[in-house]
Amino acid sequence: MKKKLNVGLVGMGKMGILHGGILCSMDSVVPVAVADTETMLHSFAKSILPQMNFYKDYREMLEKERLDLVYITVPTVLHPPIAEACVEKGIPFFVEKPLGISCEQCVPLIRKLREKPVINMVGYVLHFQDVVRKARAIVQSGVLGEPIHLKSYMYVTQTLSKSGGTKYKKSVMGGGVLNVVATHLVDILVWLFGDIAQVQGSVKSYHSHEVEDFAHSYLRFRSGLEGYLDTSWSLRGYRLPEIKIEVEAEKGRLILTEDYVKLFLDASGRWESFFKQTLYEGVEIDVGGPEFTREDRHMVDSVLNGKETGLDVLYAYEIQRVTDAIYRSAQMGQMIEVKNIGA
Repeated sequence: MKKKLNVGLVGMGKMGILHGGILCSMDSVVPVAVADTETMLHSFAKSILPQMNFYKDYREMLEKERLDLVYITVPTVLHPPIAEACVEKGIPFFVEKPLGISCEQCVPLIRKLREKPVINMVGYVLHFQDVVRKARAIVQSGVLGEPIHLKSYMYVTQTLSKSGGTKYKKSVMGGGVLNVVATHLVDILVWLFGDIAQVQGSVKSYHSHEVEDFAHSYLRFRSGLEGYLDTSWSLRGYRLPEIKIEVEAEKGRLILTEDYVKLFLDASGRWESFFKQTLYEGVEIDVGGPEFTREDRHMVDSVLNGKETGLDVLYAYEIQRVTDAIYRSAQMGQMIEVKNIGA
């Protein structure tokens, strides 16, 4: 087993810096190269990371460096093509969520991976949050019985005035709050309760010209569970992204937020609460939250041990199907089958 991995990073925005900081702290990792089109960033980074090589073009980095792992943290439209380049070189990769701007854009990457598999992972970081893991354990234990109905939301105060720029361009990001932010909520709903079979969605743009600021969807799961998803980045009072999921089930009720899990069981007739502080398990470095360190550790360990990550491109493609279906449903004004999207 190789003891250290040579890692390259493509994109040094907020998420690139976050992952780069965590990777630099790991004994099993040697960050050796960065690719970013911003030359001003190169000058700054070289002053604090003189041992690293810097490139304006990721293709040059992939060609010249001997890399064991590549992190891709660039605008969404660039995710699939850079991941494809890694596959062609046989290099494992981590790519931030969402997988792409649409299912259609992601198909060539999936085909390449089938022809030439490499270990890969998509950054659905909430799988590594203590409260989400606890909620999943409760659901999988069967104590709730059959889930019947849910309501869920994900809100953040981000856009309260007319907005432009790259992050609000559909051709670059694939959409607005649904594809960029609430893909995390779709992911957790699928991880907890299984595949979503049908959706009926609506979207509204108010501040943004090309993408939606509000999205709402009725969801029907293959298990028979039904409920609602609501999201916006244009509501006041949410300085940080906030998720809440409430589930009514055969034998009780579950409430999940990023701060706690609450469980009510008919058999006991009382609420039991699990707070993130009591569920917390320490990490070697905390940058942006312990879940990011766990996520990167999982990626690195998977490559070192030659194991699949369980959060790969095929999984992320299923999440992309749901968001694409909500957009299409909103356009058509009717409920549609999720599996017909990108099939």
